Amino acid sequence: MFAYIDESSNEHHYRTVALVLPADHVRSLATALDTIIARASAAYAGVNDDFELHGHDLFGATQAWGVLKSSPRARIGIYRDALRVIVDSAEAVFIEGLDRSSFRARYADERDEHVASLLHLMEKLDKYARSADQDIMIIADEHHSARIAQNELRRARHESVWGFRGRPQRITDTVYFVRSDMSRLVQAVDLVAFLHQRVSDVIERNERAAKANAMLWSVLAPLMTTSHDRLWRPHTHNSPRGNEG
Repeated sequence: MFAYIDESSNEHHYRTVALVLPADHVRSLATALDTIIARASAAYAGVNDDFELHGHDLFGATQAWGVLKSSPRARIGIYRDALRVIVDSAEAVFIEGLDRSSFRARYADERDEHVASLLHLMEKLDKYARSADQDIMIIADEHHSARIAQNELRRARHESVWGFRGRPQRITDTVYFVRSDMSRLVQAVDLVAFLHQRVSDVIERNERAAKANAMLWSVLAPLMTTSHDRLWRPHTHNSPRGNEG
């Protein structure tokens, strides 16, 4: 099986999100997403086949998707169609988040929030793969802390590592970091991560946007029934030390 990972964040929360797919669904999902963009390219002036499915840009008509700024129905329709094929192809969503203020208060500059949430996420993915008696390959959106995360995963195979309980048993090789514009599957998890953040954290004051959120979430909802979703609030130094990860 494969897990594709992206991160989402705002002022309060930082999350890493994984979309888990059977190996034989990876190619078909990438092809289906390419087809959605090709249809949009044929239907709407200015849209190109190489446009990236990026949740923030597609929803808000920013970056390349600004060409459809005056066509919110078209943009939300593309988002909806992409979520439909994702739900048809994926088998689970894993989300590991942390409260940024309590994380900084507890760890200051001692820990990196991306590495922390990524290690927590990989631990859960490894456990999931073990329960299915399968190996899992992990591909993540490129990040400046990639080398640190790879080193921590390598160390975890031989010694205790903060943020990863036990030893990785089913994670294949390492975690691979790729550019999102080169991977439709990383783009797929970006769509999931962005929507999850909006539904979880944003108080939507625009009625049209709120309706779009609700409609898109209704499409994604069946997949979210097979999800792991945790938001970690570390204890501060002045609080009793409980489970740190």
